[in-house]
Amino acid sequence: MISYKLTPDLYFNVNENSGRWNFSDKYEEISENCSLEKLNEFDNIIKTLIINITDKCNLNCVYCSRQLARKNPGSMSLDLIKDILKKASDYAQKNKIQLMVQFHGGEPLLEFNKIIEAIDNLTINEKANLKFRIQTNGTLLDKRIMEECKKRKIEIGVSLDGRKVENDYTRKDGLNKSTFEKVENALNLIKEYQKEINCLTVITNVNINNLENILKFFNKLGITNIGFLPLYEEPTTRTIKTSMIPNTKELANSQKKLFDRWITLLKNKKYEKLNITTFQILIWNLLSSNSPVKKFRVNCGVGINALFIEHDGNIWGCGAFSYAKKLGIGNITKQNFFDIQKGDAYNKFRERITSNVTKCKDCAFQFICKGGCVANGFKNNEDIFNLDIWCEYWEEIIKHILIRISENPELIKLIPNYNIKTK
Repeated sequence: MISYKLTPDLYFNVNENSGRWNFSDKYEEISENCSLEKLNEFDNIIKTLIINITDKCNLNCVYCSRQLARKNPGSMSLDLIKDILKKASDYAQKNKIQLMVQFHGGEPLLEFNKIIEAIDNLTINEKANLKFRIQTNGTLLDKRIMEECKKRKIEIGVSLDGRKVENDYTRKDGLNKSTFEKVENALNLIKEYQKEINCLTVITNVNINNLENILKFFNKLGITNIGFLPLYEEPTTRTIKTSMIPNTKELANSQKKLFDRWITLLKNKKYEKLNITTFQILIWNLLSSNSPVKKFRVNCGVGINALFIEHDGNIWGCGAFSYAKKLGIGNITKQNFFDIQKGDAYNKFRERITSNVTKCKDCAFQFICKGGCVANGFKNNEDIFNLDIWCEYWEEIIKHILIRISENPELIKLIPNYNIKTK
């Protein structure tokens, strides 16, 4: 039994085995004491494939995680894309799921013709269990591409780091010129074809103190789904100024303010469907811990529910591990996804639960943060069972969210896509 004192009069009590919890004015035992493994509540199905279709790119973002790969960029062959989609469809159909296939890069629109040809190669039945998304920098998007995507139900997501003043510092083109106007035009174009607009924003020291203003700006653009992703160091895959990486305290403070602003916006019917995945994942983890629903072992599903496929067919838990040969999960040219799930590397990621992570097993928040970012823990001495170096950040933001929920439990009903029945 673990208890965390949120305020002088409020305790967050958690059973260290089952993750079941409550709020109380005192330390209390939680009766359910069976592990999640024994309760059969872990989700072991692959739900997302991230396909790194090319390392080629028309931008020169200062923090790009593919910087070293772009020195000798490779691209996935059409035959390999077709093979992956066929195997993904077979896996999805046999598991009776909708599997998300996300095309990343580099800049995936540089290989757009390959993407649509590979999708067109599938039968109607093979497409039925697949969803498609392209994550683009937006600068190459035009009406023709959007028309082709609409025909095939391909969703478009765009990367944007804020307003012109923030975005132009971090996301310039190959000639060191602004990309903002092109991305803004792309977002307006997407609105004509999609009900929702998805955006990924990297948090750096350039924009960390302006997140509330950036959110307000995104509201005006009509962006409905936002992922705020803190920049972390990847010394083996990119070269960045460490001064751009937010420190833990600043990151936590900025996210607390952003959370409060988000909740205020959700009370307005105009913004009631505004998704900020960073917070929704944590809230979902909290609520699911008091429910028998299937749960991810880690926040993003890295190495278990989500796989990253390089242009040569090699498979990794995520792109941040693509330099660590010992964590290679397999190669899709030689295996199918059922074979991959039987491999030692895949099953090593399955063992990466908080009860096996140093210090996590004694923390009351372990079932909410899920041990944080696996890559962040791995990079110090190449061990996925290490503590995330941002542990203090997770503690601060989770504590803030828990206090807000305890003050007003009804705010849970404001959260978009809230559909978990708790005990």
